[in-house]
Amino acid sequence: MFRGNLSTRPFYNDRVVTLVITAVAVVVALLTVLNVTQLLSLSARWSEVQVGLTATRDEAAAIRAQAAAEQQHADRGTLMQLAASADEANRLIGERTFSWTTLFGLLERAMPMDVRLVSVSPSADETGLTVDMTIAARDLIDVDMFVDALQDTGAFYDVTPSITQAADDGSVSAVVMAAYLEAAARGGREERP
Repeated sequence: MFRGNLSTRPFYNDRVVTLVITAVAVVVALLTVLNVTQLLSLSARWSEVQVGLTATRDEAAAIRAQAAAEQQHADRGTLMQLAASADEANRLIGERTFSWTTLFGLLERAMPMDVRLVSVSPSADETGLTVDMTIAARDLIDVDMFVDALQDTGAFYDVTPSITQAADDGSVSAVVMAAYLEAAARGGREERP
């Protein structure tokens, strides 16, 4: 027996097939309309962004040109004087915050019995703080003891006696230069006598 379908219409229910094909076509048409709408919306937004970007670039170029013109008209001498004044103000602030009590406490602990402190002069520069001390000692051994004691405090480094003069009575006058680390630079640790 032959089981093939020889009819000209292979489907028995044409309406269901037509309805399904129509539903698929409507969904495809709706998705196409949605995509075209999104494309147009994004194209309009892209155009707005491009216009804003161009305006921002033009504004940045104008600001750069204005800054270049201001730099050409700026008085270099006045700027240099202002920078020097700021450096001097910073130096004065640094000197104002200098702790004389801490310095003299360290010097008192380092001072041998036969050494007198005649003058102390701290000076700050870009490398740090330097202290020049004029001392009077009985002999050179006392000056060496003072230099060693200063280095042992941990607050002084590069300690060097620079000028030594002998007096008529056998005493010695010397200028000792030392780089000084303030308490803040040593970690805030202040040594107490």
